[in-house]
Amino acid sequence: MTRRVLIMFVILLVIAAGLGWYAYHLKKRVALEEQRLAQQPRSVLAPTSGPTTLVTFFIASEADGGLRRMQENMPLPEEHSERARALLQALFAKYPARTQSARGGGDSDVRDVFLLGTDTAVVDTSSSFADSHPSGVLAEELTVASIVATLNANYPQIVRVKILVDGKERETLAGHADLRRFYTAGEMDNFAKEAK
Repeated sequence: MTRRVLIMFVILLVIAAGLGWYAYHLKKRVALEEQRLAQQPRSVLAPTSGPTTLVTFFIASEADGGLRRMQENMPLPEEHSERARALLQALFAKYPARTQSARGGGDSDVRDVFLLGTDTAVVDTSSSFADSHPSGVLAEELTVASIVATLNANYPQIVRVKILVDGKERETLAGHADLRRFYTAGEMDNFAKEAK
Protein backbone atom coordinates (compact mmCIF):
# COMPACT_ATOMS: atom_id res chain seq x y z
CA MET A 1 0.00 0.00 0.00
CA THR A 2 2.75 2.50 0.82
CA ARG A 3 4.56 1.75 -2.42
CA ARG A 4 1.38 2.55 -4.38
CA VAL A 5 0.92 5.77 -2.43
CA LEU A 6 4.54 6.70 -3.11
CA ILE A 7 4.16 6.02 -6.85
CA MET A 8 0.93 8.06 -6.97
CA PHE A 9 2.64 10.87 -5.07
CA VAL A 10 5.57 10.91 -7.53
CA ILE A 11 3.18 10.87 -10.51
CA LEU A 12 1.15 13.74 -9.03
CA LEU A 13 4.36 15.64 -8.29
CA VAL A 14 5.52 15.23 -11.91
CA ILE A 15 2.09 16.36 -13.19
CA ALA A 16 2.12 19.38 -10.85
CA ALA A 17 5.64 20.33 -11.98
CA GLY A 18 4.58 20.01 -15.64
CA LEU A 19 1.50 22.15 -15.07
CA GLY A 20 3.59 24.73 -13.22
CA TRP A 21 6.10 24.87 -16.07
CA TYR A 22 3.26 25.19 -18.62
CA ALA A 23 1.54 27.95 -16.60
CA TYR A 24 4.81 29.87 -16.29
CA HIS A 25 5.45 29.78 -20.04
CA LEU A 26 1.83 30.59 -20.82
CA LYS A 27 1.94 33.61 -18.51
CA LYS A 28 5.18 34.74 -20.17
CA ARG A 29 3.66 34.37 -23.63
CA VAL A 30 0.54 36.33 -22.61
CA ALA A 31 2.70 39.13 -21.16
CA LEU A 32 4.71 39.34 -24.39
CA GLU A 33 1.51 39.43 -26.46
CA GLU A 34 0.04 42.18 -24.25
CA GLN A 35 3.26 44.17 -24.62
CA ARG A 36 3.18 43.73 -28.40
CA LEU A 37 -0.45 44.84 -28.56
CA ALA A 38 0.24 47.83 -26.31
CA GLN A 39 2.97 49.01 -28.67
CA GLN A 40 0.70 48.88 -31.70
CA PRO A 41 -1.31 52.01 -32.47
CA ARG A 42 -4.88 51.34 -31.36
CA SER A 43 -6.50 54.57 -32.36
CA VAL A 44 -8.93 54.67 -35.22
CA LEU A 45 -7.92 57.82 -36.98
CA ALA A 46 -10.32 60.28 -38.49
CA PRO A 47 -10.71 60.07 -42.26
CA THR A 48 -7.81 61.64 -44.10
CA SER A 49 -9.88 62.65 -47.09
CA GLY A 50 -13.30 64.04 -47.74
CA PRO A 51 -14.92 67.32 -46.75
CA THR A 52 -13.23 69.12 -43.90
CA THR A 53 -14.85 70.80 -40.93
CA LEU A 54 -13.50 73.65 -38.84
CA VAL A 55 -13.05 72.23 -35.35
CA THR A 56 -12.05 73.89 -32.09
CA PHE A 57 -9.72 72.29 -29.57
CA PHE A 58 -9.07 73.43 -26.03
CA ILE A 59 -5.62 72.18 -25.06
CA ALA A 60 -4.59 72.02 -21.42
CA SER A 61 -1.59 74.15 -20.52
CA GLU A 62 -0.29 73.71 -17.00
CA ALA A 63 2.19 76.53 -17.57
CA ASP A 64 -0.71 78.94 -18.15
CA GLY A 65 -3.04 77.20 -15.69
CA GLY A 66 -5.77 77.15 -18.32
CA LEU A 67 -6.78 76.05 -21.79
CA ARG A 68 -5.38 77.22 -25.10
CA ARG A 69 -7.91 77.53 -27.93
CA MET A 70 -6.87 76.16 -31.31
CA GLN A 71 -8.86 75.81 -34.53
CA GLU A 72 -8.14 73.51 -37.42
CA ASN A 73 -9.84 72.16 -40.52
CA MET A 74 -10.00 68.37 -40.53
CA PRO A 75 -12.11 65.61 -42.06
CA LEU A 76 -14.42 63.87 -39.60
CA PRO A 77 -16.76 60.86 -39.82
CA GLU A 78 -20.44 61.53 -40.47
CA GLU A 79 -21.87 59.56 -37.53
CA HIS A 80 -22.07 61.81 -34.43
CA SER A 81 -20.55 59.41 -31.87
CA GLU A 82 -17.68 58.48 -34.17
CA ARG A 83 -17.22 62.17 -34.98
CA ALA A 84 -16.92 63.04 -31.28
CA ARG A 85 -14.52 60.14 -30.74
CA ALA A 86 -12.30 61.23 -33.66
CA LEU A 87 -12.39 64.78 -32.33
CA LEU A 88 -11.12 63.69 -28.90
CA GLN A 89 -8.46 61.45 -30.42
CA ALA A 90 -7.27 64.41 -32.48
CA LEU A 91 -7.28 66.52 -29.29
CA PHE A 92 -5.05 64.02 -27.49
CA ALA A 93 -2.70 63.94 -30.47
CA LYS A 94 -2.21 67.73 -30.12
CA TYR A 95 -0.36 67.39 -26.83
CA PRO A 96 3.45 67.48 -26.95
CA ALA A 97 5.08 64.04 -26.97
CA ARG A 98 6.26 64.34 -23.38
CA THR A 99 2.71 64.77 -22.11
CA GLN A 100 0.82 62.57 -24.56
CA SER A 101 0.62 59.55 -22.29
CA ALA A 102 -0.50 61.82 -19.49
CA ARG A 103 -3.28 63.39 -21.50
CA GLY A 104 -4.40 60.41 -23.48
CA GLY A 105 -2.14 60.51 -26.50
CA GLY A 106 0.49 57.93 -27.20
CA ASP A 107 -0.82 54.60 -25.89
CA SER A 108 -4.05 56.00 -24.48
CA ASP A 109 -7.25 55.82 -26.42
CA VAL A 110 -10.78 57.09 -26.53
CA ARG A 111 -12.63 53.81 -26.81
CA ASP A 112 -16.02 55.32 -27.53
CA VAL A 113 -18.22 58.37 -27.05
CA PHE A 114 -21.88 57.82 -26.27
CA LEU A 115 -24.26 60.71 -26.91
CA LEU A 116 -27.21 60.52 -24.53
CA GLY A 117 -30.26 62.60 -25.27
CA THR A 118 -29.47 66.01 -26.67
CA ASP A 119 -27.13 67.40 -24.00
CA THR A 120 -24.98 64.60 -22.54
CA ALA A 121 -21.86 62.73 -23.66
CA VAL A 122 -20.20 59.77 -21.96
CA VAL A 123 -16.55 59.39 -22.94
CA ASP A 124 -15.14 55.88 -22.50
CA THR A 125 -11.34 55.90 -22.31
CA SER A 126 -8.86 53.05 -22.09
CA SER A 127 -7.27 52.22 -18.73
CA SER A 128 -3.94 53.71 -19.86
CA PHE A 129 -5.64 57.12 -20.00
CA ALA A 130 -6.06 57.12 -16.22
CA ASP A 131 -3.21 54.80 -15.23
CA SER A 132 -0.51 56.93 -16.89
CA HIS A 133 -1.99 60.32 -15.98
CA PRO A 134 0.17 62.37 -13.61
CA SER A 135 -1.43 62.95 -10.23
CA GLY A 136 -2.16 66.54 -9.31
CA VAL A 137 -5.23 68.69 -8.92
CA LEU A 138 -4.36 71.13 -11.71
CA ALA A 139 -3.17 68.49 -14.19
CA GLU A 140 -6.29 66.39 -13.73
CA GLU A 141 -8.73 69.32 -13.76
CA LEU A 142 -7.15 70.68 -16.94
CA THR A 143 -7.47 67.31 -18.67
CA VAL A 144 -11.15 67.05 -17.77
CA ALA A 145 -11.71 70.69 -18.74
CA SER A 146 -9.95 70.10 -22.08
CA ILE A 147 -12.28 67.19 -22.92
CA VAL A 148 -15.46 68.97 -21.82
CA ALA A 149 -14.61 72.32 -23.44
CA THR A 150 -13.59 70.69 -26.74
CA LEU A 151 -16.80 68.66 -26.95
CA ASN A 152 -18.92 71.70 -26.03
CA ALA A 153 -17.14 73.97 -28.53
CA ASN A 154 -17.89 71.58 -31.38
CA TYR A 155 -21.27 70.38 -30.09
CA PRO A 156 -22.79 73.37 -28.25
CA GLN A 157 -25.75 71.22 -27.25
CA ILE A 158 -23.46 68.96 -25.17
CA VAL A 159 -23.31 70.57 -21.76
CA ARG A 160 -22.74 67.49 -19.56
CA VAL A 161 -19.85 65.03 -19.88
CA LYS A 162 -18.97 61.92 -17.90
CA ILE A 163 -15.68 60.07 -18.24
CA LEU A 164 -15.45 56.28 -17.91
CA VAL A 165 -12.33 54.13 -17.85
CA ASP A 166 -12.59 50.81 -19.70
CA GLY A 167 -16.37 51.10 -19.64
CA LYS A 168 -16.53 51.45 -15.86
CA GLU A 169 -16.95 54.30 -13.47
CA ARG A 170 -13.71 55.12 -11.70
CA GLU A 171 -13.39 57.06 -8.48
CA THR A 172 -10.76 59.55 -9.67
CA LEU A 173 -8.61 60.23 -12.70
CA ALA A 174 -5.29 59.96 -10.84
CA GLY A 175 -6.26 60.69 -7.26
CA HIS A 176 -8.01 64.07 -7.52
CA ALA A 177 -10.50 64.72 -10.36
CA ASP A 178 -13.74 62.97 -9.40
CA LEU A 179 -14.85 60.72 -12.28
CA ARG A 180 -18.01 59.55 -10.51
CA ARG A 181 -19.87 62.69 -11.55
CA PHE A 182 -20.92 64.56 -14.67
CA TYR A 183 -18.97 67.70 -15.54
CA THR A 184 -20.79 70.64 -17.09
CA ALA A 185 -19.55 73.04 -19.71
CA GLY A 186 -20.30 75.97 -17.38
CA GLU A 187 -17.79 74.64 -14.85
CA MET A 188 -15.05 74.84 -17.49
CA ASP A 189 -15.52 78.55 -18.14
CA ASN A 190 -12.77 79.49 -15.67
CA PHE A 191 -10.24 77.39 -17.58
CA ALA A 192 -11.50 78.43 -21.02
CA LYS A 193 -11.26 82.15 -20.14
CA GLU A 194 -7.51 81.71 -20.05
CA ALA A 195 -7.65 80.66 -23.68
CA LYS A 196 -9.49 83.70 -25.05
